Amino acid sequence: MEWIILQSWGENLGVQYSSTTAMIFFVLFSLLMLGIGFVASRYMESEEDYYVAGRSAGILVIALSIFASTQSGWGIVGLSGTVYLIGTEFMMWATTVIIFSFVISYWLVGRKMRVLGATINAITVPDAMYHRFEDERVRLLGTIAVFLGSMGYLAAQYAALGIIMAVIFPINFITGLVIGLLIVGIYTVVGGILAAIWSDAIQGAIMALSGVLTFFFIVTSNPGGVGAMISTVQTDYPQYFQFTLLGQDGLAPIGLLLSILIINLTHAGQPHAITKFYMIRRVSLLKWGAFISGAAYLMTTLFWWAGPYVRAAVARGDIQSFDNPDLVLPLALINFAPDMVTAFVLTGIVAAIMSTSNAFLNVGASAITHDFMKEHRETQMTNQQEVRYGRIATAAILIIAGVIAATFPGLIFVLGAAGWAIFATVIFPGVALAYNWKGATTEGILWGGGVGLALTLLLAYGGQYLDITIPMGFLGGQVAQIVGIVVFVVVSLVTSTATYRDLKPEVKAVLDTGRLKGGRLPQSVAADGGEELIDE
Repeated sequence: MEWIILQSWGENLGVQYSSTTAMIFFVLFSLLMLGIGFVASRYMESEEDYYVAGRSAGILVIALSIFASTQSGWGIVGLSGTVYLIGTEFMMWATTVIIFSFVISYWLVGRKMRVLGATINAITVPDAMYHRFEDERVRLLGTIAVFLGSMGYLAAQYAALGIIMAVIFPINFITGLVIGLLIVGIYTVVGGILAAIWSDAIQGAIMALSGVLTFFFIVTSNPGGVGAMISTVQTDYPQYFQFTLLGQDGLAPIGLLLSILIINLTHAGQPHAITKFYMIRRVSLLKWGAFISGAAYLMTTLFWWAGPYVRAAVARGDIQSFDNPDLVLPLALINFAPDMVTAFVLTGIVAAIMSTSNAFLNVGASAITHDFMKEHRETQMTNQQEVRYGRIATAAILIIAGVIAATFPGLIFVLGAAGWAIFATVIFPGVALAYNWKGATTEGILWGGGVGLALTLLLAYGGQYLDITIPMGFLGGQVAQIVGIVVFVVVSLVTSTATYRDLKPEVKAVLDTGRLKGGRLPQSVAADGGEELIDE
């Protein structure tokens, strides 16, 4: 399959839309987010407050926050366009595998990371990697992965943000991108992760409701219902509803579908989820988290139905043919939904982008200030300096990601998948697997993570800038993930540094702690509402 270069960066998008209501909704939403940021800033007294919200959040807030920061401009705008481009098989496959994504993530690392945070005061992903292997090289590898991955993943959000801003306001993509960056930057820089989890609960609710509204109006506004849509699309695009995995000649290449599976199976390698597990107030409440996160995410997969319905509208001539699939969702709203609903949903998409943005800005900033400066370089800082440097780092990452968004030549979906892969190729084996496998070694994570990270940069980004292609439609970053994990396992099997017997008692306790129940929780965790003695 040949990817279409989507963005005419810096130019007008060619969408005819003007709505005072949408502008008002966006302004009110932006003021609310800025207000949350400034209120949260009053509680920023230490590094722990800025990055893990004082470890005092409830499960509903955490679960909605994990969902909101996972679902994003990449997942809403990018995947809607990808469904339009390559068929409903992609949509059905992605919807199915996402159900397992949150379950696996909570199961592998939820309980263990809460215990780790309480016993050794871990507040970042590189913290978790360092304490598992007790090697500063591992911390540095994790720091690099979090920093680079944050910029790549954020760039996908900002590309989507620039598009939506250019739809809402009579401005071009670059102007919309800059305005959006200023808003999300201010409330994230000022309010830290506390502002992020407070705003995520609001943003998550808006996103879920927006998905339901979008689906309802898209379906009910099209003549003849689902049957007419399928008939119309099949006439012009007979492969659109064919399924490659069943042996037919569908539009979706099998490598792309398998890449989607890899993405979802490695959700436990995403730093925003791991960091939020540190924040939960009571470990015993984690059992409800996957259900809440997964149910909310499924509501937002309803956005993806814009793909086939816009396909039908283009075939009928109701919507003029266009070259940029990332415009599918805005075009669906403009053509099928009332102005009030369109304005609300466009705000919901902005909410999705901002919720993801503030999460990854914070984890990226923590990689610089906490992991690199404070822990790796042993820079002495007061609490006030830690917060100040965290804000500076947040602003720097925001600017760099914005530049990538303005210059990346390909799909928002591909850009997001690349950022995801940078995280997962290092963090999934270094945390999710290492805290569930006593045989993981320092050499294993250094070689596996290093090889995987280098391949991700070459294949995922080189594929766009250097025209590197991979057979069968595989995404470069996800190929790199598999190679990195295989190297990690193989090298761990033949080496022996930092195996279970070498670990500190506190880290051994985390490995011995059951994923859902079982094991002996440390007294410090049991005291805050967790079960102390379970299935010895």
